[in-house]
Amino acid sequence: MLMAEIKFSAVVLAAGMGTRMKSSLPKVLHKLGSRSLVEHVVRKLIPLEPESIIVVTGHGGDLVEEELKKKIPEAFSMPDSKTENEKFPQIIFVRQQLLKGSGRAIQEAMSEIEKHENIAILCGDAPLFKTTTIKKLAAFFEETKSDCTVMTAELEDAAAYGRIKRSASGLLEAIVEADGAPKSILAIREVNSGTYFFRKAALKKAVSGLKPKGSKGEFYLTDAIENIIAAGGKATAFKIDDCSEITGINSREGLADAYRMLISRKNIELMRSGVTILDPLNTYIDEEVIIGQDTVIYPGVFLRGKTHIGSGCSIGPGGIIEDCVIDDNAEVKYSCILEKSHVHSFAVVGPMAHLRPLSEICERAQVGNFAEVKKSVIGRGSKMHHHSYIGDTIMGENVNIGAGTITCNYDGVNKNSTVIGDGAFIGSNSNLVAPVEVEKGAYTAAGSTITKRVPEGQLGIARARQIVLARKPLRIKQAEKKS
Repeated sequence: MLMAEIKFSAVVLAAGMGTRMKSSLPKVLHKLGSRSLVEHVVRKLIPLEPESIIVVTGHGGDLVEEELKKKIPEAFSMPDSKTENEKFPQIIFVRQQLLKGSGRAIQEAMSEIEKHENIAILCGDAPLFKTTTIKKLAAFFEETKSDCTVMTAELEDAAAYGRIKRSASGLLEAIVEADGAPKSILAIREVNSGTYFFRKAALKKAVSGLKPKGSKGEFYLTDAIENIIAAGGKATAFKIDDCSEITGINSREGLADAYRMLISRKNIELMRSGVTILDPLNTYIDEEVIIGQDTVIYPGVFLRGKTHIGSGCSIGPGGIIEDCVIDDNAEVKYSCILEKSHVHSFAVVGPMAHLRPLSEICERAQVGNFAEVKKSVIGRGSKMHHHSYIGDTIMGENVNIGAGTITCNYDGVNKNSTVIGDGAFIGSNSNLVAPVEVEKGAYTAAGSTITKRVPEGQLGIARARQIVLARKPLRIKQAEKKS
């Protein structure tokens, strides 16, 4: 785990409507790849093991809370039910009642904030930061013994960002908003990211003195920093090298730009580590995905969630792989969909196969064209090459599944299991009506509907006997010709 140097709690500001998104959804619920903006932010904080993550919601608050409970359920389970490897901080929701800016959000969350000595504050619509960057920010905050530290970056076009004004010694002197600022301030390229660390005591006192500003009467968190400085507190600025990490998302165009930045960063990282990505502009890999050396990723592939791909694999072209483990030297061919499954070494999946959750394709097994597997084990060296469905099945080694085979696992009430022994041969167009077992070395005849156990080494036939009848010639009545 990436432990920060200090203990802290994190506040994620997620109350904004995002009017420029032109959407009924709260801005933080728009998707960046396979995850919402706010889920990206929260997941990047989890490895730092904050004491808690306080999410301040507002517009569409019920939807934001429902999304996080659904996507990160570990953060809402009871402590007694968590294992030592599940060190998920508790997520706490605070509903902002008066939607008047970031300063007001902190005021309303203070009852939770004041339980902790150090506070990180981040924006729920700015998910491009790296976890390691927040760790470095926390260490800088602690080493400099600051009351407040602002994360900053230099931009070629600083536009509407607040400018960072430093003293001669390099300390933070002020954050000056761009609107109405003089040219001397607008010439500054170092800007405020909206990410901060505060000492609890300094923050509590500073936000209590905030006053509403502007035509909308909003409370600005940057004014709290001014209050800290005015009271003799120490404010510092931590400048990062990669300015893309501070990107906030305010529109659909911004969302698309952010996604391009995210996948470009990930693809470059993977290629530098020894992964071949044939067309980086058309390959879409989530930040958490791990890929080993000498694996080749073809164009049009989406790799999502906590997918872990080993070395020497071949993936694509096309397809979606989400939350899967793919071991060394496996191959996933054209246009496959894999969900929460495990593909072992030297196994081959596809083309156009679908692995539904909890499927396990063992070493050197093959799952081919238009084949679907659900919650099943396909044994070592077994083959199901085309047009088959295998569900709720335990399959042994070196089994052959003929085309059109179906395990009929659902009786309308319950899902039932099928067991297929080592070396069994399932004839084409067989229906295996679960619960049922085809034992080791047994055969089923093509076109059979198997409802009872087929003993070891025996042949199961369950189809109507063919009858051949004499064919009567067709009598075709000719239409009378018109005279």
